[in-house]
Amino acid sequence: MKKCNDVFGHSRALILATALLFAVVLVPQPETAAHDAMSTHDAVANIRERIARSGALDQVNALTVEEILPMATDEERDALGTRHVRFEVNVPVHVYLFVDQRFGDALAHDVFWLDDQGFVKTDMHAARGSERFDVYTRDYAVGPVGLGVNSLSGDNRHYFVALAPVNADDVVAISGLYPGYLKVGTLDVGVNVFTSHDMGPVTAVPEALKGATLVRVDSGRHRDARLTNVYTETPYPATTIPDQITLTWSDNPQTTQTVQWRTNVDVKTGVVAYMEETENDLFDVAGAAIVEAVTRELYTPRVINDDRIHRHTAMLTGLTPGTRYVYGVGADAESISVASGVFTTAPATAQPFTFVYMGDPQNGFEQWGKLVRQAERDRPEAAFCLIAGDLVNRGADRDDWDDFFHNASGYFARRTLTPVLGNHEYQLFDGTLLYNDIFTLLTNGPNTIPPQHAYSFEYSNALFVVLDSNQGPADQTAWLDKTLAGSDATWKFVSFHHPIYSSSPRRDNPIHRKEWMPLFEKHQVDMVLQGHDHAYLRTWPMKDNKPVNSTDEGVIYVVSVSGTKMYDLGAFDYAATAFADTATYQAIDIEIDGNRLVYRAYDINENCVDEVIIEK
Repeated sequence: MKKCNDVFGHSRALILATALLFAVVLVPQPETAAHDAMSTHDAVANIRERIARSGALDQVNALTVEEILPMATDEERDALGTRHVRFEVNVPVHVYLFVDQRFGDALAHDVFWLDDQGFVKTDMHAARGSERFDVYTRDYAVGPVGLGVNSLSGDNRHYFVALAPVNADDVVAISGLYPGYLKVGTLDVGVNVFTSHDMGPVTAVPEALKGATLVRVDSGRHRDARLTNVYTETPYPATTIPDQITLTWSDNPQTTQTVQWRTNVDVKTGVVAYMEETENDLFDVAGAAIVEAVTRELYTPRVINDDRIHRHTAMLTGLTPGTRYVYGVGADAESISVASGVFTTAPATAQPFTFVYMGDPQNGFEQWGKLVRQAERDRPEAAFCLIAGDLVNRGADRDDWDDFFHNASGYFARRTLTPVLGNHEYQLFDGTLLYNDIFTLLTNGPNTIPPQHAYSFEYSNALFVVLDSNQGPADQTAWLDKTLAGSDATWKFVSFHHPIYSSSPRRDNPIHRKEWMPLFEKHQVDMVLQGHDHAYLRTWPMKDNKPVNSTDEGVIYVVSVSGTKMYDLGAFDYAATAFADTATYQAIDIEIDGNRLVYRAYDINENCVDEVIIEK
């Protein structure tokens, strides 16, 4: 290792015929009562499955919306057109839909339900910056209002909704909002019509609709019903042999360890066999403790060569702190003949330790895998690996995750993975995050955002806080304040995806800086570990938005990237060290003797390209 020099065969007709046959014969729809009608999720899943089974990858991805729409049954068409957004109104209302103008001529097929439901285009328009929206309207009586999916292509911005009473003296009240992410507001210029905190406000609305009741939608749900060009093949399909073996924490790192892996669906069960490792002992299943795993199916119909897999998860409990264990996974104890990996529980008292931190892998997994293997060679004692978001490029595509795990080469079977949600993990898979289907993580974060999205843990004499910068920062501020205040750890680390201080010349996240930076300074956080901007930057110690002389006074912020996707580097006064076009991993050593933190960044050629030492 080098020293640091610087301190601090079917035709399209046959595909269509086959898909229609599936619609009528091979995938019969269950009878449903009126109160248990088909959901849009199920309608999309049914159609995707039929398409995926109907031909080769390039052929099914070539199908257009016009060709796909006739494949839907009447029940599926109704679900797609009436059950994406639902609520009830207390008085008769005019409902106004603001629809992205970019649909153009494709609107008739892509948002087919506008015509089905009798919506009429008005001469009104709205704008959000350069985006333009046409306004469609129809009246609804007292009771339910059901609106359809944004589009079948997944293209263009999601529509948003406004309501006005038919009778001017009435006051509109909305109840029964579904899905739960919908929010009610008042339409006007300067109002954010989407629930996403990073979406800017509308800049123009029709004068006649100012003050109307607004139903804010999640702009990220515009691809919930995407049916075109979404099918993939994974180069690494699941088999009966366990793979993607990954260690995470979902409880106390001193006494528990969570183990996850996948198999194909022929393997119905899973177990973990584990034992304390001694210097000369081999792994012996006969003498090991056995824990049964929870096995569940992960169905991803868009992966046409491997659409159903089983994911197995087991949490080992009652472990001894500061102890090294060896373990194996399999369908049952009899199927385990060799060890799958090792782990060491967190110490009960302050002990020296090392962890690895990486910015976005995202792209170029083969090259990233070389960096991972280098990190393991150089820091075999690392307790865990923290990745600050964008683990993959396409978070809704399971083949991307398969690529990520394959190129990690079992690294996460030998040290715990501590993941952070990036914006690319927020690409929705059937309305959910595939990230949450893959990982089992701590759920001790704020109840104002989904479980597993933010969490904290202590390891030795250090506190680690993971935040979700895709969610509203203000929704996590109170929990962050309480968590930092409640720990007397010597070292405090916080990690999230979008940087407080960007390395890019065209990016900034002032809302995160406003909400979170004062708490980092108040509670004397040592380092904030981030990603997103794909160029390396380490700040001077920062306080009150200015560089200060000492880490006793300020907080150090780092942006790094470990994959092959690179961005331009900006010139900033807050940068102590910065460089572009360099994938790195960071090794952070916590030394108890002398209370030192030694931070080093290494490139793919094993050069130490940055170093900083903090002493307390």
